[in-house]
Amino acid sequence: MPLFSAKLDYALRAVIDLALQPPQQACQSREIALRQDIRGPYLDQILAVLKREGIVRSIRGAGGGYTLARSPHRITVAEIVHAVIGERLLLNAAGEAPDPTARSSAYIVHQFALKMEDHLAERLKEVTVADLVAQKQRLDESLSIMPSI
Repeated sequence: MPLFSAKLDYALRAVIDLALQPPQQACQSREIALRQDIRGPYLDQILAVLKREGIVRSIRGAGGGYTLARSPHRITVAEIVHAVIGERLLLNAAGEAPDPTARSSAYIVHQFALKMEDHLAERLKEVTVADLVAQKQRLDESLSIMPSI
């Protein structure tokens, strides 16, 4: 399964969408689905996972929906990735490390993959939802000043 699967893509898009809304204003999942072009039932499953992991919260009743559980500055991409994918990003969690005494290339490849996984995990911790929102806003601004063709 690739790291940036459709599930992770949709989760990130939904969280960015919520971060772009006015603070404390709940959004219904169907509104997010419509804006982000995500199938509603699939988004509901993703939002349930994000809620369970404390990334979003749901509000019941009239005017209810979803909001971020914390400030976008306090939610890292790593948290979203781990909520949707799990702790292991590149390696199969069930796979055992090859025996280093077997003189196999499998051990070297496994060690390399572990290093890459650690590096990727650290990089994901450095990026917040606020960083992604800022990139989206810069893109929107740059597109708004482009002359229409």
